[in-house]
Amino acid sequence: MKFVCGGSCQGKREWAAREWSIPLEKIADGGRDSFEDIAKAGMLDHFHLLVRRWLERELDPQTECERLLEAAPDIVVVTDEIGSGIIPMDPFEQQWREAHGRICCRLAAQSEDAVRVVCGIGMRLKEPGGGGRL
Repeated sequence: MKFVCGGSCQGKREWAAREWSIPLEKIADGGRDSFEDIAKAGMLDHFHLLVRRWLERELDPQTECERLLEAAPDIVVVTDEIGSGIIPMDPFEQQWREAHGRICCRLAAQSEDAVRVVCGIGMRLKEPGGGGRL
């Protein structure tokens, strides 16, 4: 699994698709696609929205993420960073930010390659084969 994070509209999907030669038809969207479609894709964009969907359905995001990685161990996971800024008043929004942040820490630690993209430029947080633990 490869992990790509960064702010909204920073070119993460485009950078990852170019870096790992993933065609557009192999990119799933966490905001709308089914588990089956995501598991068949080469890349999952909007992972943060998938975490939200899991929480809305009262599913455990950690368990669902593990299930996804078992089904698609080579997937590229692309996500917005949602934990910075003002803490939301809404308890669900707080729960979402916390769950997403904790899962992203695990994904980055478990990934073979972790990249942060800002202004379309990828900065490697962890090189391929660099290991990592949580």
